[in-house]
Amino acid sequence: MRMVYICSPYRAKDGAELDRHIEYAQALTKQAIEAGLAPITPHLYMTQCLNEDKPQERAAGMAAGLALLEKCDFVIAGVKYGISEGMSREIQTADALGIEVVNADKLRYYMECKERQRQAAIKRYAHFHACDFCKGRHFHTCALFYCKESCRQAYEYAETHFTSG
Repeated sequence: MRMVYICSPYRAKDGAELDRHIEYAQALTKQAIEAGLAPITPHLYMTQCLNEDKPQERAAGMAAGLALLEKCDFVIAGVKYGISEGMSREIQTADALGIEVVNADKLRYYMECKERQRQAAIKRYAHFHACDFCKGRHFHTCALFYCKESCRQAYEYAETHFTSG
């Protein structure tokens, strides 16, 4: 399961806006789970034990969040309500680390593209490495149509070893 960082606004000018931001972060987290991802949404839980209004606590929370971001496969940016100062910092950090940032509205398309790429990589691997699974058999080269079992084995190996990347 790929680990993803959820980036969306948290700070708000009033309680209604804060509730909206929390609901949005929860919806993005759920969307990621439904897409088969393991989401990390620090602003949903760090704000439960750290005070956003205290600069030191906010800085500590942001630093912890950025440390988690470094471990993620990509970032999902929820930009429906704009890009906050904290989000901007997270996006810049991801960019500096070479971590892809995906617009939350495009997540489904992104995941479909990655799955197509993974399937193509599996087929390429199986095609070019079927002979590796023929070794020890009476075939010296793989003509694909002669050794379907070896192609199947190569394909199964690739399926279990290739992640959508």
